[in-house]
Amino acid sequence: MTALAVHERSEQESDIARDWWRLAPRTLLPLEDGRRYLLLYNGQPGGPSGPDVRDAVLRVLPCPDQEEEQLVGDVEFHVRAGDWFDHGHQTDPRYNRVILHVVRYLDSSMPTRRQDGAIVPNCSLLDLPRPPMESEGWPCEQRPLAAGATTATLLYAGLLRFNEKSQNLYQALLKTQPRPDSIWNAYDICLLPALAEGLGYGRDRAFFRAVGLRLVGLPARIPEPLGHISTPAPLDARRLRTLYLLCTRWKRNGSWQTLRRIVQAETENKAAIEALRAALHPLSRARSDILIVNVILPFAAASAALEDDGRLANRARQIYLSYPALVSNRVTRTMSAQLHLPLEPQQACLQQGLHAIYSHTCQAKRCQDCLCGGQRL
Repeated sequence: MTALAVHERSEQESDIARDWWRLAPRTLLPLEDGRRYLLLYNGQPGGPSGPDVRDAVLRVLPCPDQEEEQLVGDVEFHVRAGDWFDHGHQTDPRYNRVILHVVRYLDSSMPTRRQDGAIVPNCSLLDLPRPPMESEGWPCEQRPLAAGATTATLLYAGLLRFNEKSQNLYQALLKTQPRPDSIWNAYDICLLPALAEGLGYGRDRAFFRAVGLRLVGLPARIPEPLGHISTPAPLDARRLRTLYLLCTRWKRNGSWQTLRRIVQAETENKAAIEALRAALHPLSRARSDILIVNVILPFAAASAALEDDGRLANRARQIYLSYPALVSNRVTRTMSAQLHLPLEPQQACLQQGLHAIYSHTCQAKRCQDCLCGGQRL
């Protein structure tokens, strides 16, 4: 292919992307097989690798033998339907969340199939109605909360997320049994895979969790790293080496006993935070904060519930409520813009509130159930 042809194709794909982002909510999307989707949310731009759009929301309009269904997933753009196969997406698991293939020309009779075997419907932009419907905006935009109510709502949602994480870990602890041939106790067998998975947030969580399970002696199939590579990416490899270093350091006293002493110590919350960060050295401060807020503090609350230890539960909650903001990510940026916040929240709990609202209602655009758009506190 000549450089000019590559440039023309790139320009055409950027045109498809431009047309997609211009579509208003409730635009009807005719599919190649005769069905129709209703566009509820265009999604967010994808990263440098993987699908072009993340977390789009589509409604499957019912046929006589089919009920109405709502889908949340990725969207991929191509000039021609056959480009899906030319680019090798049918063998790439990164494209297993694609729910719609948006193209200009329907030039292939082959079904657009993902790596997991699912068939992705094709939608040609040439079949779209013109002009798109005008959007009235989302309920949270039409009836925005006052500043004080927004803070109270995010605090409530942040605590809800903390309690959900704690409850999930509590259930995992109940099911975890110590292994007679392992140096790790039941707490460590539950905690270490959770920490490993936290190292994979934003990366390949399934791969990291499987590694964590193997480290504590549990059987787990290690999936291939995402993408067309046989070994983990350099960043993932560094995190795995750090995980191994931490496990080696904690073998003597146990991971949970080491961290528990820090959480329950009679110190100021700021001192406890610094001590927890030091315990995770040489992890970066940003990744340490992610693990502390999302795993260690909820695990402390779960352990407290298992042991009926009110003092430990109170300490975990206090540290969580005082924790400063984590690094910004796609969800916090998206939700801050959606709620028209002047700045991203400066407390981790409020950021977690954004995550909770996004995952519970905003991701699937279930506005009738949303704390910020439907029911109010």
